[in-house]
This record gives sequence, C-alpha cells and structure tokens, in this order.
Amino acid sequence: MSSGELVAHHEEPEEFGGYFIINGNERLIRYLILPRRNLVIALSRPSFTGRGPSYTPSAVQIRCVRPDQTSVTNTLHYLSNGSAMLRFSWRKQEYVIPIMLILKALTGASDKEIFEGIMMQDYDNTFLTDRVELLLRSYKMYNLYTGDQCLEYLGDKFRVVLGLPEDWNNKVVGVWLIQKLVLVHIESAREKFKMLLYDPFFFADTSQANTYQLYAPQIVRLGL
Repeated sequence: MSSGELVAHHEEPEEFGGYFIINGNERLIRYLILPRRNLVIALSRPSFTGRGPSYTPSAVQIRCVRPDQTSVTNTLHYLSNGSAMLRFSWRKQEYVIPIMLILKALTGASDKEIFEGIMMQDYDNTFLTDRVELLLRSYKMYNLYTGDQCLEYLGDKFRVVLGLPEDWNNKVVGVWLIQKLVLVHIESAREKFKMLLYDPFFFADTSQANTYQLYAPQIVRLGL
C-alpha cells in the first residue's frame, strides 16, 4: 500500500506492517528454534559436569511430543562410574532418576535381558561390556528386583512432588510418572524400554555429538 492508502486506513504513512492486534494488544511474529521432535541428539557439553561429582560432558537428549502437541524433554546423562541418569522437568523443577530404575519399572526385565538388549550381540566391544556391567552393578544398591517394586519405589519418592490423589497407591503413581514424563511420544511400555536400551551408550562415539548450531536437529516454529 502507498503512503496515502495507509493514511486512508488510519495507519502510519511509513508503517511496514508485520504485526497483529489481538485483544487490543500488539503482537509480533517471531521464529522459535526448537530441537526436532522425537529425535535423539547426542550432546557433549562441559557444563554437564557441574551437575554432580560423577557427571561427564556426554548426554543424549530427545524432545518428546504428545498427540496434543505438548512436549517433555528427556535427557540421559552418562556418569563416569558407568551409570546413566534420566533427567526431566516437572513444574519448572528438574529431577533425575537412575536409568536402571526406569528400565526395570517399564517391563520388569531381568539383568540378563537388559545386558543382551544393550549389547545386541556385540560382545567383542569391551568398552561397551564394561559400561553395561558397571551399570548393572551400580543398581544393586537399591535392592529392587521386580517391576512392581520399582514402580512402588518411584511412586513413594514422587508422590508429594506430583500432587496426585491421596487414594492412589504408590504403584499407580509410579505408572503415571512413567506414562506422563518418560518418552511421552511412545504409548507402549515395551517400546519405551527398547528405545532406552539403545540410548544409554549412543554417545559412546563422540563423533556423533551434535550442537544446536547444526541445522539437522532443529525446527523453526512461528509464534505470536
């Protein structure tokens, strides 16, 4: 539109446009850069070491998106003692859970099943076998052996944090936690288990690590 036409429509003659009036408020269009949905990204960040005495710079991260388009970001941190911790946020507060506790709670899998699932018959990979053995040994301190025991343990620890109904038992709270905050784009507990078996040592090869300066792991979304 020309300057005269803009003035005729009660606009400024030098107005460039590009904004909207919503409920009487001026809104601008902006681009939001987000991690690509449901894509596992290997990260190497020195800042991760500040999260605890055993944390390393290595981690894998995935932004899981539910059917209603809400999302939860799960980050799996590799620890120098061979273990791994799953991090998520709930009401702007971050929490971490040992990955073995999640794996056991999902399917009640045995140590052998977890070992075989991670190794994928690559028994000549001594680095991987050592890491898996350390992972399994570090879990023994919890003295939890079945899936129900793990769910009850999680429910007991997170009952107050989640603010769920008081008449729910610990197992139901644990199931709710797994369903709503762990790999929320996957409905089946068995499929979540399979995906987590692949994740813990995905970052063993540091050449796979990405940064947010790369375009492939990103999407651009318009926001007002």
